[in-house]
Amino acid sequence: MKIIEVKTQQELNEAVKDNSEKEIRLVGNGSFEIYDSSQVRAYGSSQVTAYGSSQVRAYGSSQVTACDSSQVRAYGSSQVRAYGSSQVTAYDSSQVTAYDSSQVRACDSSQVTACDSSQVTACGSSQVRACGSSQVTAYGSSQVTAYGSSQVTAYGSSQVTAYDSSQVRATKYVAVTQQDKQAKIKGGVLIKLPTIRTAHQWCDFYDVPIKAGIAILYKALRNDYKTSRGFLYAPNTTPSAPDWDGGEQECGGGLHFSPKPFMALAFDNEATKFMACPVLVKEIKVHKNPSFPGKVKAPRIFKPCYEVDINGNKLNKG
Repeated sequence: MKIIEVKTQQELNEAVKDNSEKEIRLVGNGSFEIYDSSQVRAYGSSQVTAYGSSQVRAYGSSQVTACDSSQVRAYGSSQVRAYGSSQVTAYDSSQVTAYDSSQVRACDSSQVTACDSSQVTACGSSQVRACGSSQVTAYGSSQVTAYGSSQVTAYGSSQVTAYDSSQVRATKYVAVTQQDKQAKIKGGVLIKLPTIRTAHQWCDFYDVPIKAGIAILYKALRNDYKTSRGFLYAPNTTPSAPDWDGGEQECGGGLHFSPKPFMALAFDNEATKFMACPVLVKEIKVHKNPSFPGKVKAPRIFKPCYEVDINGNKLNKG
C-alpha cells in the first residue's frame, strides 16, 4: 500500500483526491480536516477533525474530533471527541467525549464523558462521566459518575457516584455514593446522602457557586441553540418561561437547568452546545419529590447567557 505523508491541509486535500489504495499520514504540527471515508494516521502533535466514516489513528499529543461512525485510536496525551457510533481507544492522559453507541477504552489518567449506550473500560486513575444507558467497567483508582440508566462495574479503589436509576456493582473497597433513591447499589462502601429541600442546599450539594444571589446553571442545546422542544437560548439573551407554574410540576412549567454542562446531556443526547445561564437563587425551585434531582427550574435567566464547553469554560465567540 502506498504511504502518503502530508504536513498541511492543502497537501491532505490533494492526497484525498487520489483514488488509489493508500495510507495517509499526517505529520508535523498542523491542523487537519478530513471528510468522507478517508483513513488517516496522525503523528506528532497534529490536530485532526474527521467527518463521515473516517478512521483515524492519532499518536503523540494529537487532538482528534471524530463524527458519525468514525473509529479513533489516540495515544500519548491525545484529546478525542467521538460522535455517532465511533469507537475510541485512548491511552495515557487522553481526554475523550463519546456520544451515541461509542465504545471507549481509557487508560491511566484519561477523562471520559460517555453518553447514550456507550461502553467504557477505564483503567488507572481515569475519570468517567456516564450518561444514558452507558456501561462502564472501572479498574484501579478510577472515578465514575453515572447518570440515567448507566451500568457500572467498579474494582480496586475506584469511586462511583450513582444518579438517577443507574446500577452499580462494586467490590469490597470501592466507595459508592448514592445520590438518588432509584440508583441500585450492590457491594462496595455505600454512602447515602440527605434529602435536598432548598435551592441553597441544591447548589451546595452540586458545588454550584453563588455570587450576589446568582448561580450559574447550564443547558444542553442543539446546533441552533434550541432545546429538543424548540425553545431558543440564544447567546447574550435572557429568556423567560412563557408557562411558569411557580414550581409546582417537576417537568414543564418553566426553564430547566443542570448544575454542570455534562449533566445537562442526560436530558438531550443530541445536544452539541452548552449554555451558561445566570439564575437568581431565590427564583430557583427544587421539586419536593424529584424523579430527576440533577435539575431544577426557574422562571427566567437573570443575566445574559453565554456559550461554554462541556467543562463550563467560556467560549470566545468574538
